[in-house]
Amino acid sequence: MLLARNFFAAIVEVMSEDQLLHLLRKKKGFFEAILDLSEDESELQIHDWISSLEQKKILLSCVDEVDAEISLFKRTLHNLSQETSEELENIRKVITRILHLDTINQEKRKKELRPDGGSNS
Repeated sequence: MLLARNFFAAIVEVMSEDQLLHLLRKKKGFFEAILDLSEDESELQIHDWISSLEQKKILLSCVDEVDAEISLFKRTLHNLSQETSEELENIRKVITRILHLDTINQEKRKKELRPDGGSNS
């Protein structure tokens, strides 16, 4: 009986980790879409740039929804598989690239929006 209980617990944990992995991949997809927008952002006209920012805001709200679902798994999983750990690391890398591009884009946009036309003289 104890063996059956342990086996069932192991199956539930694997199923839970599969569900978590699915959610992490979904989250990474949203971040990759944000990255795509960030990569093109510096070349956009102002009205297109504003639209891009609005799209990023929507995608971030989708990430928030996935995070709410992921939070249900945080209490139940103690040892993550290599695959899940790698997916988390991939998400971190995408976020780092987004933040780097956004910093560059913000600086470029600030220069464009200065009253002197972006010149430093």
